Amino acid sequence: MPPTPQKSLEEQLETQAPVWLKPLQVARLEFLSYLDVQRQLSRHTLRAYQNDSLDFMVWVMQNFATQSPNKTTLRDLPAQYLGHLARQTLSRSTLARKSSSLRSFLKYVMKEEFYPLSTFNLRFHQPRLPQTLPHFLSKETIDELIEKAPQLEKTTYAGLRNQLILKLLFSSGIRVAELVGLDLNALNPEEGELKVVGKGNRERIAFCSADFLASLDAWLPLREALLQSLPSKNKKQNALFLNQRGQRLSDRSVHRFLAYLGKAAGMEEPLHPHLFRHSFATHLLNNGVELRLVQELLGHVSIRSTQIYTHINTDRLRHAYLQAHPRARK
Repeated sequence: MPPTPQKSLEEQLETQAPVWLKPLQVARLEFLSYLDVQRQLSRHTLRAYQNDSLDFMVWVMQNFATQSPNKTTLRDLPAQYLGHLARQTLSRSTLARKSSSLRSFLKYVMKEEFYPLSTFNLRFHQPRLPQTLPHFLSKETIDELIEKAPQLEKTTYAGLRNQLILKLLFSSGIRVAELVGLDLNALNPEEGELKVVGKGNRERIAFCSADFLASLDAWLPLREALLQSLPSKNKKQNALFLNQRGQRLSDRSVHRFLAYLGKAAGMEEPLHPHLFRHSFATHLLNNGVELRLVQELLGHVSIRSTQIYTHINTDRLRHAYLQAHPRARK
């Protein structure tokens, strides 16, 4: 039997939920609004929270359709639900995400007093994922990709735009959502600076290379020519990177272009925007830049998010030591 579409699950929850579940239903909608408006999460992250909380609510409704759970059952509800998930054929990463989503949702429910603070026991086991080291691209590989990008496009405009995107992703380390969100006035060419709006609507200054700025000067007339060829409503578009219709380029379009470029270049691993961000951080650390400075450049709130890049350096040092030291393997 094919899985039930999420829309029909939403309808099922709306029409069939028992009265006792209504407060949790209202709390879920407010929780999703809070994540969207106040936390300003990306639409991908927001969709994950929406789907995960919906799955939990439907499970509760289906298992307690005729009578409300008692105080003890409510307290153990998170553990019961995670036990249910553990019996499904879900990956470890999916289980970890759903566990984290549930904890965030129920913590919000109690904090906002939809239920008393002690209603749900949130001290449940959360699957831990093995920490994987991010891959990164060599400068030679990036140079090859930059050279190849224009050859894959039908128009000079799109080819040079995509080449610019590669140069900016690598030289600035910004996220793809930050890249497509750039406006023309975010650039300060004299200082080689970008005003970037990152996660949580936090602003920071990022930097771009002289090579990017030189290519940008050559490309901007093509951008202006594209706008002039379109209806008047598009002529004042302020977004830096535009699609062929004169609209702001989407992050999905960047993902598609990079996946296509990676295949055309014969890469074994999928090419994606974050790979350039990993490469940016790794090259800086390999050349002696302090971790705290890399944290600032990446826009990480916590230093722990940046520390994974030090593991790459440690592995390289270990390899060099084992290869070179005469007593390393004795």
